[in-house]
Amino acid sequence: MNYSYIMGVDNVDSLDRAKFDVEEIDGNYGVSFEDDYIEEYEDFIKENLRPTYWNEYLGEEIVFIFKMDNGSIKRIVRDELNDEEILDLCRKFAGVDFEDVDTMLSDNEFYARTYFRE
Repeated sequence: MNYSYIMGVDNVDSLDRAKFDVEEIDGNYGVSFEDDYIEEYEDFIKENLRPTYWNEYLGEEIVFIFKMDNGSIKRIVRDELNDEEILDLCRKFAGVDFEDVDTMLSDNEFYARTYFRE
């Protein structure tokens, strides 16, 4: 199972509810989906994410998708070598001095009760 917390996307309602379990959370969304729908989910995010926002999904891999201010996409599969790059982009986009990637993710209430409970 994969879990994603969506911000910076207006048309989450267009996700197929037969494939994606969508929960509204304070104007944002928690989404759960099976591995079979990863490509469809990534395509949705790449198309609908606003510039200077990012989205991540957590499953077997942790994947970050950043939409740069010029509209280009930067996709990063997290590994032990790229935490600083991910953290720098998240800090820049959010204007928040996150301690580290693990804390940033585990402090998210949706991830805490889904992904980190598995």
